[in-house]
Amino acid sequence: MNKIRLLVLLIFIAYQPVSAQKSKNIGKTKIKEFAEYVNSLEKHDSDLQNAVWSVAVADAKSGEFLFEYNSQYSVLPASNMKIVTTGVGLLLLGADYSFKTELEYTGNIIDSVLVGDIYVTGGGDPSLGSHIYQNTVPDSVFLKWSQAVKNLGIKRIAGRIIADTRFFDDENRPGSWEFDDIGTDYGAGISGIQFMDNVCKLYIESASTTAKQPNIIRIEPYIPEISWENYLTSTDSINATGVSLYSSPYSSRALLFGKILTNSHSKTITAAIPNPAYTCVWYFNKYLNQNGISTSNRIEVLDRKTPDLDRKTKQVFYTHNSPAYTEIINETNKSSNNSFAETIIKTIGAELVGDGTLNEGRKLIAQKLKDLNVITDGFQQSDGSGLSRHNYVTTKFLCEYLSTMYNSSEYEHFVQSLPIAGIDGTMKNMLKKTAAEGNVKAKSGSLSGVRSYSGYVTTKKGKDLCFSFVFNNFTCKSAVITQKIEKLMILLAEEE
Repeated sequence: MNKIRLLVLLIFIAYQPVSAQKSKNIGKTKIKEFAEYVNSLEKHDSDLQNAVWSVAVADAKSGEFLFEYNSQYSVLPASNMKIVTTGVGLLLLGADYSFKTELEYTGNIIDSVLVGDIYVTGGGDPSLGSHIYQNTVPDSVFLKWSQAVKNLGIKRIAGRIIADTRFFDDENRPGSWEFDDIGTDYGAGISGIQFMDNVCKLYIESASTTAKQPNIIRIEPYIPEISWENYLTSTDSINATGVSLYSSPYSSRALLFGKILTNSHSKTITAAIPNPAYTCVWYFNKYLNQNGISTSNRIEVLDRKTPDLDRKTKQVFYTHNSPAYTEIINETNKSSNNSFAETIIKTIGAELVGDGTLNEGRKLIAQKLKDLNVITDGFQQSDGSGLSRHNYVTTKFLCEYLSTMYNSSEYEHFVQSLPIAGIDGTMKNMLKKTAAEGNVKAKSGSLSGVRSYSGYVTTKKGKDLCFSFVFNNFTCKSAVITQKIEKLMILLAEEE
């Protein structure tokens, strides 16, 4: 009988929930106040009753875990995936790596006429034509390009202006992205030639009555070869407003649905450019004609399906370089730029194995993590940015990875790319006038039902910790979850 009771007791202990088992270890942790707060959330917080959440904290230098709660659970990271993409990319590509766009020509120059074609051969540069950097805006780029053409003695181009996008494959966006994200600014696809952040703005004027339709009054920049189909309607109810925009890669159609409040201020919608490579060379062709070089106005885009028949006869006459990789990842992480992150993961494949695909990028990142001895149990990467809901991480994995980066030769470049609490990026308005201000450097993550923060914190005693907090499947307002996460960060920053 005693043996049976003992067996029942052992089974009961073995099948206790993870949270209950974790709470028994709280007295042993080295960060007691932090642990007590986590324990109070686990036991008493009704906001988290149906949520799945995970917490891990480790000493950044030694990698020793100081606290874990559900740290082995696979959870959706949202944009916390960017720290993996950008950090491993830093190790594989190097801090000084730059994206290159080459201008090439074929044929012969006879009496100032190019009897041949001009190629714009892309290298995936996400900053090309971007207003993020001072020297990458379209006029600055095209001035240098047109001058390079003039330096060849060319006054007229008899052939074509060709965009060669084959540095990347033709999968404009990851297949695991949700349909509602396609066509939005944050869901803009990428190309071997990118342009103006691959987005444009639509300005919509409201109607005076519900019987009238809101109008698209202008689009900046103008996007050639695309029809904007307006299915918007008007409403008098402020609670019924909202606009959805749908388009697909390389499509010539974009559809707008939704309701606009009558007699309201004009509304701005930011949309993805369906074919940024075509848009880029269209504007370059226009710039040439306006600045003393006439063209035939014939424009083409080459993709992976197109054989490179002119490969042996093309001559490079100008190379455009992007800002350094360190500047690219600063934008990626501080602003949570999805297109930049997707560019990086494909570039890893293109540069290391000659195949600019998402699949090759994922494989190379996984191999590098293995080489770094980072345990990847529970880790699955579907895209570079974290927009996909097919990504999975554990907070244990993220802490081990962050500790590895802390001890790497590229740590300073990596940590400088992370938002700083109360100072810049996506954490600019967080944790002001607390011990965490300026001491927390972390990447935020946000999807519907997902909030995550992972990064580093310096305690009052000057000790560097790495942490990862990921909350999934909550039904309360996201701001409520963010407040709890902020409290966790403050407690770590106040640690004596």
